[in-house]
Amino acid sequence: MNKTETKTIKFENHAAPKIGKDETKWRKWILIGGTIVLILIMWYFFHNNYFKDPQKLQHVIQRAGAWGPVLFIIFQALQVIVPVLPGGVSGSLAMLCFGTWTGYLYSYIGVILGSCLAFWLVRRYGVKILSWLVSEQTFDKYYTKLQNSKNFTKYFAILIFLPVAPDDLLCMIAGLTKMKFRTFLIIILLGKPVSSFFYSYFIMRLMRLI
Repeated sequence: MNKTETKTIKFENHAAPKIGKDETKWRKWILIGGTIVLILIMWYFFHNNYFKDPQKLQHVIQRAGAWGPVLFIIFQALQVIVPVLPGGVSGSLAMLCFGTWTGYLYSYIGVILGSCLAFWLVRRYGVKILSWLVSEQTFDKYYTKLQNSKNFTKYFAILIFLPVAPDDLLCMIAGLTKMKFRTFLIIILLGKPVSSFFYSYFIMRLMRLI
């Protein structure tokens, strides 16, 4: 048994590891800052009529060349670990900026990369890194449910397919288990597309009503 396996097995069938409340305070400020940024983006888009005429916005984005998609994918990947914008808003903005299908593809790539990074970070550094990324209450809720499940993989896959489940947290918790990375990747690749598309598309359509 290698070092990584030892680190992940020791959490199973036990009470959830304790996460300090003070260590996650900075996340509240990130969310507040992200909400302010979102409001500014919404105002800017509305002021320039980008919601009603997304082609106009896409023309502006095209001036950035390949850097536009690359920067967005990086941002979307990091958003999985440190959420700046609420919910699936970033995916919806991608649809407005790059077109529905192209924007969704960039968003999907970013989410997959971010999910894999989140899984790897927790698998590598254990619960300590979760103490900086996840609130104690939320972590305890889902950790207990998943660890008490007789079939963790099945339960994890079902939640990933649901658009309202906290996918980012679930990916991190999966890193604490014995789940193989290959299994994790297959579930993410198959489970993310449908739920994330409809969620982002729905928000995008609401934005265009503004």
